[in-house]
Amino acid sequence: MKLKDKVAIITGAADPEGIGAAIAMHYVKEGAKVVIADIRDGNAVVDKIKEMGGDAFFVQTDITIQNECNALTKAAADQFGKIDILVNNAAMFRTLKTRRFIDISTEEWNQVMNVNTTGPFHCTKAVFPYLKKNGGKIINIISSTLFEGAGITHYVASKGALFGMTRCLAREFGNFNINVNSIAPGFTQTGAVKKLQDESGMGMAFEDKLKMGRCLKQTPSAGVVSGTAVFLANEDSDFITGQVILCDGGLNFN
Repeated sequence: MKLKDKVAIITGAADPEGIGAAIAMHYVKEGAKVVIADIRDGNAVVDKIKEMGGDAFFVQTDITIQNECNALTKAAADQFGKIDILVNNAAMFRTLKTRRFIDISTEEWNQVMNVNTTGPFHCTKAVFPYLKKNGGKIINIISSTLFEGAGITHYVASKGALFGMTRCLAREFGNFNINVNSIAPGFTQTGAVKKLQDESGMGMAFEDKLKMGRCLKQTPSAGVVSGTAVFLANEDSDFITGQVILCDGGLNFN
């Protein structure tokens, strides 16, 4: 087991079909104990993990509020005695509508930045006092759209900011033996993406178009990201920091 006795906090992991839940369940298979953090009810994912024989609990958390992130990390440390891994996965995407940059309101722009960039900032600040004791891993989930320059502008910009933060924190936290890396998933078939496809009327047509552009002609589920997240969380990646790993089937090359 690559993560035996490790303790991981995974934000935005309440969707059983989402990337966060897939990472949580893979971590458990590798021996980790996990804390599911989300503004939505994450108990369904916790129940699945317990059915697997894993150890997990849910803390309802609004990552846009620093005090709630502080309470999250305290609850994790109180329950499991330590924290080894933070996965900043929570993001505002499901409720966004595809629209031109000129049609995005300042209110919506700020809301996306508050969740997708300020939220990981809050979570990282909250977890740092625990990780600096014995080292650890921080994994930021960004997006392959960052390398395409296409999509929902405020979403892409927020993920670009998170990648910039990854690079800065890798340098600042290296003295504490904390690795900070990013994963950039492509358009995976999560619950949020399926909802977007249904509401836009695209169905699987857009996925079929993307598949043609990938080196690997597959339709990816949320689980395709979890193996990379395991790699960046265990000792196999101890000398890797400040990096982004594209996990998009070869749609983009950075």
